[in-house]
Amino acid sequence: MHLSSSRLSYKIVGSLILIFALLIVTVGGVVKMVFENTTLASEKQKADLLLQTIEKPLQIALYLKLYDQISKKVSPVISLSDVSELSVDDSDSKRLYLYRNPQKEVQSEHTAVRVTHAIKDPTSGQLIGSITLGYSDRAYNETRQSMQKILYSVIISITLLFFAAVWWVRHLLSPLTKIAQKVRYYKPGDRMAFEEDGSVEIEQIVNAFNAMQETTYSYLEQMQEMNASLEIAVSEKTRQLEDQYYLDRLTGLPNRYRLQEKLIRGEVTALAIVNVDDFKEVNDFFGIAIGDEILVQIGSWLNELSGSCYRLGSDEFALTFSNTLTQVDLEHRLGTLVKLLDEKTFKVKGESLTIGVTIGVAIGNEKVLTRADIALHYAKENKKQIWFYNQDEGVEEQYRSNLTMASIIRKALFEDRIICYYQPIIDIKTGATVKYETLARMIDEAGKIVPPIDFLPIAKKTKIYPQITLEVIYQACTLFAKREEEFSINLSDSDIRNPHTVTEIIKTVIETGTGSRVVFEILESEGIESYDEVVEFIGKVKALGAKIAIDDFGTGYSNFENILKLSVDYIKIDGSLIRGIATNQRHHIIVETIVDFAQKIGAKTIAEFVTDKDVYAVIKELGVDYSQGYFTGKPIPLS
Repeated sequence: MHLSSSRLSYKIVGSLILIFALLIVTVGGVVKMVFENTTLASEKQKADLLLQTIEKPLQIALYLKLYDQISKKVSPVISLSDVSELSVDDSDSKRLYLYRNPQKEVQSEHTAVRVTHAIKDPTSGQLIGSITLGYSDRAYNETRQSMQKILYSVIISITLLFFAAVWWVRHLLSPLTKIAQKVRYYKPGDRMAFEEDGSVEIEQIVNAFNAMQETTYSYLEQMQEMNASLEIAVSEKTRQLEDQYYLDRLTGLPNRYRLQEKLIRGEVTALAIVNVDDFKEVNDFFGIAIGDEILVQIGSWLNELSGSCYRLGSDEFALTFSNTLTQVDLEHRLGTLVKLLDEKTFKVKGESLTIGVTIGVAIGNEKVLTRADIALHYAKENKKQIWFYNQDEGVEEQYRSNLTMASIIRKALFEDRIICYYQPIIDIKTGATVKYETLARMIDEAGKIVPPIDFLPIAKKTKIYPQITLEVIYQACTLFAKREEEFSINLSDSDIRNPHTVTEIIKTVIETGTGSRVVFEILESEGIESYDEVVEFIGKVKALGAKIAIDDFGTGYSNFENILKLSVDYIKIDGSLIRGIATNQRHHIIVETIVDFAQKIGAKTIAEFVTDKDVYAVIKELGVDYSQGYFTGKPIPLS
């Protein structure tokens, strides 16, 4: 087991063993070194003393060259049992005497003690020879062996003491082991009892753990209370969020998301979408605050009447029916609702209002919301107060076709396939082409030209139309920045009421320097919702030098008084009056009146859809200033 994860007793005892082992090795090494050095020094001293006893006699014998007396002189030494060898050499290292004790071959780990003394001339002090004594280390070995026995005895005793210490330490730590085994399976909230063994330390550990248990148990109770409170808070918040998600904030009615869930569950057999007529005018006239209050009252009234009312957004509500009703029954019920609503007066801050509605209805449970919406749009477009969706009429297919065309237009706009053609406008007095009208065309993916009647009406119902307007303005202004003629561009009322479109128009005219030659044609036939905004726009572009024309004048919402408000430069007479002017006296009178009116206010007239020479002759006779149509020039691309 790794030391870091082993038992505490093993760690303690192991640490003690390691410390004592290092201590014994260190002390033993030191004792051995001291013992060897001391014992060897003692043996050398003994050998040195022996040599000193025979050194003087040998000196005389060597000085007198009495070499035969050497044996006698050294006999006191070689007779000793510990002397293993003795040799005498002269000054030239010539061996004069050698003694070896054949019985004293001592086997030892250590080399025998050897001591050499130099013998000098007693008169001159010169070297005359040397004597070497080999002395046995038997005494050293015996002493060393005795020391080893003592050391082994000490090691064995210490080892036994260590084993006893291990047992004793483990015995002392056994209460901790029991505590650890219990704590291993402890879970917050458990109640565990621990036995005390009288040890102060163990008692402290037990008390500390008991205190920890109490703290943990108290904390657990608090956590449980907090969790219970949190669950209540989360449940309440979830309910609030669900209300916010599924309820309309203004009216408090269920919203589109709640209706869609009900539709998915198949609980609806018929659905009617109720749209408040002309609600924008209510907001514009009375203000948004009063408009919102009216919506609240309408929603409350519809819900009280039907019992199942949803607000879809803005000024639209949905009524659902879950019982089996025929179209006749539904038509009667909704007709009654309309009559009751006609008699209902809504009062807000002293104002009394009556509200009209348009209703689109779908029966069944398949795509009922989409189909009711289609029926509503059909009813509004065709001025019907209540309309039921009928699959046989192909309205849904028409909407799908419109969506497909809208996608095609977006792609064409992105790929620069919206281009401009230009139709000549002829000065009738001179016969010269002095102006061009800019007309939008689309090139399909096969490279064919798509006429505006096939894509502009659909574009006007989407957010694509302002982009087409800006693209046409950019192309026309960029082209005529390099030409001399005057050129006109059609603008709808929605273009003029779009601040971004107006800003970009002015920016493009200034950048291309075409302010003095551009004519903006306002489509009078589509109606003008806010003359104030149109007048403001006219003031801005006329400051740049631009001119204003009223297009399609003579039909629809044409109004001579409004023309005076707009300070126009050109009046374009609608083609429906021009086509039959050669044979229709009524058209002749109307055009004559328009020309006379234009001359009196200082405006020029342009006849549209001039298709043949007879029409051309009549408008020339009436004093029309300019001619535009296939007879005088077809729309063409310019470069």
